Amino acid sequence: MAGGVSSIVVPRRLTPIGDRLNAWLRPLWFVALAFAAICDIGGTAYGVHEMYETRPVFSRIGLTINSLDYGTPVVGPVGEEAYGLGIVEDSRIIAVNGDPVPPGIGVEALTRKLRDASGPGITLRIASPEGEARDYRLTRSAIHARQADARETVPRDVQFVVRLGSGLLACGILLACATMLFLRRSRDPVAMLLSFGFLALAATIDPPLTAWLSLGFGDEYDFVSTTGWMLVLVALAAFPNGSFVPQWTRWIVPLALPLGIALSIDEVNETLQIVIGVLIPVVLVGFWWLRYRRLKTGIERQQIKWAAFGFVSGFLLVGIAVAAALNFGEENSSSMNLLIVTAFSIGFALIPLGLMISLIQFRLWEADVVITRSAAYAAVTVLVGVVWATSTDLVKELVNSTLGRNNTTVSAAISAVLAAGLFAPTQAVVLRWTKKRFAKSSSKLSAAAQRLPAWSATASPEELAARALEAIEDTVHARRGAVLAIAPKGHDLLASRAVDDPAMLASPNARLEEDRRFVLRLPLADDEGPVGTLLLGPRSDGNRYNRDEREALEAILEPLALAIRQSRTRILREEEGLQRMLGMVEERLRGIGGSGDPGPQTA
Repeated sequence: MAGGVSSIVVPRRLTPIGDRLNAWLRPLWFVALAFAAICDIGGTAYGVHEMYETRPVFSRIGLTINSLDYGTPVVGPVGEEAYGLGIVEDSRIIAVNGDPVPPGIGVEALTRKLRDASGPGITLRIASPEGEARDYRLTRSAIHARQADARETVPRDVQFVVRLGSGLLACGILLACATMLFLRRSRDPVAMLLSFGFLALAATIDPPLTAWLSLGFGDEYDFVSTTGWMLVLVALAAFPNGSFVPQWTRWIVPLALPLGIALSIDEVNETLQIVIGVLIPVVLVGFWWLRYRRLKTGIERQQIKWAAFGFVSGFLLVGIAVAAALNFGEENSSSMNLLIVTAFSIGFALIPLGLMISLIQFRLWEADVVITRSAAYAAVTVLVGVVWATSTDLVKELVNSTLGRNNTTVSAAISAVLAAGLFAPTQAVVLRWTKKRFAKSSSKLSAAAQRLPAWSATASPEELAARALEAIEDTVHARRGAVLAIAPKGHDLLASRAVDDPAMLASPNARLEEDRRFVLRLPLADDEGPVGTLLLGPRSDGNRYNRDEREALEAILEPLALAIRQSRTRILREEEGLQRMLGMVEERLRGIGGSGDPGPQTA
């Protein structure tokens, strides 16, 4: 009995979804999809409303509004008047014109209260983060918003568009991947865990995030987001076939709930939450290496590479963004905050993106190139972004102390020059390194092209064709291929790979131009004329050959044709020489035989 309970709570393998369970999951999934879509649409609408309806009410009195404290709005200064009066960030409005503000008031209710307050001025009782309350007399004027805009290195409208666009991109990719998993693998427990998890994440990241917290649904937000994280965590432990490797990772199933609860409790140490929310998933993805090593070279290995790239890069980017927000949030400039929010959204976009590429088998063989290039460019981008964002504040303070406060254009220009000065040389180093690193695959064909003349001195045309096909498959990952040589009565088949009934290709009745097994028919020719044809099927992941691959193939055609011609000529000469030698031997043998005859007899 104990063993049965243990196998349910801590299963050794996630079994396929049966008909009965699937009948319940399908309508539940559609409900979850509708919920996520409504959250995304509503979050977008609320974001636009907050940007162009709510915030102007506060900016007209020199304040900014923030609702990230689970629905309880906090304010800070943006105008010169508010700065001069000593209002600080994360303060709370506790009375408007003597009318007390309820402690749990939402953003919308507080906005209406400020909008309804009559007169050109307004008296606010504001409590600082330390709890000290004071009365402040603020005037309504559009000049406060202009002063705030003048201090921004990036216009507020641009910030809003970038933030909204990156958030919607992440939500769209999460929804698309969740839908693809449901449609293609509805009986796969790992795919369904990821699908439901992605729907929950799409419903709780930016832009829905702002709406959840601004409207005071903090507890509900924690439940939905934590549920999504737990589902993804279990799926990562069992990816891709439902088995847990190593076996002890199956304990993630019962541990996911307490870990999720710890992740949602505000009182838990923030560093511990980052470890739980980011490092544990990354470690689970790291165990995929054990599965990867057991597989032979092929599409499945490339699928694991792409999925691992998406999950690891996504979780790490989210972790970096969260750590930056927690450790430097109070001192960040708006440009730094924009960088953090954008990194957060891009991280959530990357999490399902690698999995989507592996599912649709889109250019799987580019995994090594893309992963390495992305890592290199990401390092440059982060470095330049951090330098620009941090130098903006430092330069601004230096310029303000030297030239006065209204010289933000000068400080922004200096910061841009610093970032550009770092970007150019760093980019050049990265480009040189990546070019050297990415040339390895195409260099296989180049090396084969250079060796073909030497090989032709000893190898047969069949051996040359086989070596060329091997190099081509390793470089462009052709699913099948064949090399035909021109013969007096048609073609001779020199070599083939993964072709059914290859002998038919050399048949006089073969119509190569109509054979749908091959998508490329490349002529083999040298200076003396045509030699044969190189036939290639589609890539093993079903994608088209790109320009670089076609150029690499073009580079080997003439050397291969020349090598085949030289090899055939050499073999022909050797055969002719052998025939002459055999003829001479036959003549000598006949001569020897004739000298031994007794000759005619005489009387």
